[in-house]
Amino acid sequence: MISLVADMRRYAFVAIERDEAILWNEGLDSVSGPIHVKAPVEVDHRHMRTGQYQHGHDTKHRFPEYFEEIASHLKKADVIVIMSHGQGKSNYGLHLIDHLNEKHPDLAAKVVDHLTVNLPALSIPELEAHARGWFEKNYRKLGSWHGRKRDRRFS
Repeated sequence: MISLVADMRRYAFVAIERDEAILWNEGLDSVSGPIHVKAPVEVDHRHMRTGQYQHGHDTKHRFPEYFEEIASHLKKADVIVIMSHGQGKSNYGLHLIDHLNEKHPDLAAKVVDHLTVNLPALSIPELEAHARGWFEKNYRKLGSWHGRKRDRRFS
């Protein structure tokens, strides 16, 4: 379900990868620009023999404090759109949604869409253009459909 929040400043867009998340928590037209949240540095990374733990790594690289910091920046948003890269276990957007469902159900209810995009290949302006395209496609079309005048022939 797409929320009909008309003000783009009430939308929060999150582009998340394993090492960094870029957040627009005051809309895309914010004067301050996006917020960059870095994941903690893993200091005890051990490379295990293949087959011992999911093909060679002894940690899953998921830090609750990373997701908590992202959640703290999303408190003021009415609608959240998450963009991430990858599929399956490597998709940090899905991990963020799981964390929000478990720890912050009020924020999880505000997530309206999850987009899979090629984040490493996109610059900040390209991410903003992608988010604007999502807003134009989903909000404007849906808003104009629900806000249309009823045809007098069907009254």
